[in-house]
Amino acid sequence: MATLDRRRFLALTAGGLAAAGLGTAQAHADTASTDPAPSGADGTDAAGRGGPRAIVIGSGFGGAVAALRLGRAGIRTTVLERGRWWQYSPTQPVFGDELNPNSDMFWFQDTATWPTVPPIAIDKVPGVLEVTQQNGVTVACGAAVGGGSIVYTGCTVQPPQRYFEQIYPSTVTYREMDTVYWPRVRRMLGAQTIPQDLYGTDPFTHSRAFDEQMRLAGYPTTRVPTTFNWDKVRAELAGTLRPSAIIGESTFGNSDGAKNDVTQNYLPAALATRNVHISPLTEVTAIGRGRRGGYTVQVRRLSEQGTVVGTEELACDLLFLAAGSVNTTRLLVAARDTGALPDLDASVGTGWGTNGDAFGLRTFAGATGDGQAAPCVSTTFVDSGFGMPIRVENWYAMAFDRTAGMAQFSVAVDMDNRGTWRYDPATGQVALADWTAAKNAPSEAAAVGFNQMIIDKGLAGPAPVPNPTGLTAHPLGGCAMGGAADTFGRVRGNRGLYVVDGALVPGNIGGANPSLTIAALAERALDDIVAHAG
Repeated sequence: MATLDRRRFLALTAGGLAAAGLGTAQAHADTASTDPAPSGADGTDAAGRGGPRAIVIGSGFGGAVAALRLGRAGIRTTVLERGRWWQYSPTQPVFGDELNPNSDMFWFQDTATWPTVPPIAIDKVPGVLEVTQQNGVTVACGAAVGGGSIVYTGCTVQPPQRYFEQIYPSTVTYREMDTVYWPRVRRMLGAQTIPQDLYGTDPFTHSRAFDEQMRLAGYPTTRVPTTFNWDKVRAELAGTLRPSAIIGESTFGNSDGAKNDVTQNYLPAALATRNVHISPLTEVTAIGRGRRGGYTVQVRRLSEQGTVVGTEELACDLLFLAAGSVNTTRLLVAARDTGALPDLDASVGTGWGTNGDAFGLRTFAGATGDGQAAPCVSTTFVDSGFGMPIRVENWYAMAFDRTAGMAQFSVAVDMDNRGTWRYDPATGQVALADWTAAKNAPSEAAAVGFNQMIIDKGLAGPAPVPNPTGLTAHPLGGCAMGGAADTFGRVRGNRGLYVVDGALVPGNIGGANPSLTIAALAERALDDIVAHAG
């Protein structure tokens, strides 16, 4: 197995918790003291002690939560992650970026494919972001230890109550999420709004211009909690850390770890239980039912250059799918339609959506700033006037550095547009079968309409480049609660099989970026699963 050795385990655990501002005791303080203490843990691979009882596929927001809560419950758990375990540096670039693209940015692609990246030829390697072209939409998914938390932009915001209650089953109450699970996740991730002294610095010039445009247009913004480490941002400004967050690095990772991704909180805390093992560069190719019960997981082991160095079948009693909406759905649809898990519900693969992702580009007047910092600073929610409710956010674009270009990002409350993933027996592939560009149109029209309103009021000018279209970094659904799974992620008809990532969400978060709610729903699920012994 591609295992984590003891030295690396100890270094990551100590370093990660320190970076997150958490000692081991402090990191554990957010949960009830009744969690059973792990027994017999010796820091070795869980498989070396008779094999894991639980396997978690994926290490992003859902998978990291599952790993921590299972580990604290004394469950021997192996986390399988297809991507690499990136090591941050205070002085050197770790990842490429939009202006300096390289092969490590993309998951097994031969050409760079991203709206702000030139389409240069690259090597097919296990890079940090998977960009897949589906039927009418381009979908971006994280591919690294830490999953989507490595490549997202730190926004940690909850949806408005009225739209949350329209989307989720009534047993998932807004009060419970608002008082227990969203706060728990924010504490673990260290989410905070930008300090005023940083807001006034040069890299946030575009953020101040955005807020002023919005105020003058009659849509005042509020500060948005973000998981960027403000002390590291200050260190970048002071020159003691290589610039990363302040120059717009985020979509392909922050080289100095300025973003508090789950490798700096949830995963180190999970490893500290000594019941959890993380296996990077381990790609799951299929899942199925074990001959004697439980589940089997087919994997291929990868080198850092992308070559296959081995294949293996793993077994477990409890299987947690957290590979992200796209890849969790692919695994489930293939397992059902090939007969590997024939009892999966017919609704698996349905109810998939883009969370209403859309962009609007414009210009602003006045100083431009030498660069555009990555952290999102502010947001406003717009209920009406643009076809559907949208959350509008201050964004950044590395390509707009030292220019008057401004990027607006929005997520729409899209209740209608959903897609279905289907298995093709001729190719053995699962693809998005019934999505079209028309399903992107309502959320994009809302974003463009709002952007144009700012321009029409004389507060901005048109951008020199067209808006990106047909793109989502927030895929959701495919095994939605209330259908193929219950609200705690238990997959119907398959005892011991759980979904704890974006696939569990019914296609749309409800007017917010998904990370906070995905992690909070996973926390809620694991509370119940552990309490009821699975």
